[in-house]
Amino acid sequence: MSTAISQERIAIVLATYNPDPQYLAKQLASIRQQTWRNWFCYVVDDCSTLECQEKIKTLVGNDPRFSCHFHEKNVGSYHNFERGLQYCALDETVGAIAFSDQDDIWHPEKLKTLLQSMRSSHALLAHSDLLVVNEQEQVIHPSCWEYEGRNPEKLTPELLLLRNTVTGCALIFCASLLPQVLPFPIQRRPAWHHDLWIALAAAKLGTIAHLRQPLVAYRLHGSNSIGAVKDAGKLGKELTVWAGKKFQVTGSSYIIHHDLSQAFYSRFAPDAPNPFDDRTLDFGLGILRLGWQSYWSGYGSEGITLRIFLLKFRFDLNRLLKPQQFLP
Repeated sequence: MSTAISQERIAIVLATYNPDPQYLAKQLASIRQQTWRNWFCYVVDDCSTLECQEKIKTLVGNDPRFSCHFHEKNVGSYHNFERGLQYCALDETVGAIAFSDQDDIWHPEKLKTLLQSMRSSHALLAHSDLLVVNEQEQVIHPSCWEYEGRNPEKLTPELLLLRNTVTGCALIFCASLLPQVLPFPIQRRPAWHHDLWIALAAAKLGTIAHLRQPLVAYRLHGSNSIGAVKDAGKLGKELTVWAGKKFQVTGSSYIIHHDLSQAFYSRFAPDAPNPFDDRTLDFGLGILRLGWQSYWSGYGSEGITLRIFLLKFRFDLNRLLKPQQFLP
């Protein structure tokens, strides 16, 4: 390992909102136990209760490696992580950035392993597998990637638009990406998460390194903002969920993918064709092509493809049959 890498400073963005003090204590302990010593952690609180804020202060204590920032406005997880990145952008000594949730446990070698992988492969981002555990830290599955049916090695920027296979608490990325990813795109409503936006930028502007080694104990509990879902994105899973909703079609999924793709293409590839574009009357053919690519590569988003394709097909059919409803 070169001297430059061995001295590299990592900024950690730990986003909090009314955290469970026991979970947060273990998360903080696992950060403090990192074998990579040159790090600094921004604790960015999204308007927790005053009681929770005091507990956060107590747990952090006088540790100079932490800086707590308590905000009076609740903006949600997505923009709260953006706040943290804005703090990182002010520190020119930071070479890489990692995200932390408030309820997981890091492997002691997490930062070191991810940073070395990213630098040795000349990637813009590196991420690892995760151990899935319950509230009592009992193992649900030794591999989140296998549990959810992920094959992130097959990802492309376009396939990421269908399904995110990069988890925020298990990634590290180059600080050089900050000017490209900030500010975050505005969302009509909470839809995609911070990690997907960072992964899209890294995949488009460079490469991503993938480690099939669990470096995070990912805790599943009743208050998870995301959580792990068995066989997520697979065709059988999507059909089961759809049947549970009595095959109702709301169109919200297409709107989410449409808005995300618009933000992505306008920022990173303004001249490239957008398969989710509602201005293209293709009845979902572009989305089907992505699904075919996912199938043959083994990426694992065929179920999501079917859902989004049906919504795009219905949208285009309505536009064809009732054009007056779509006049500007």
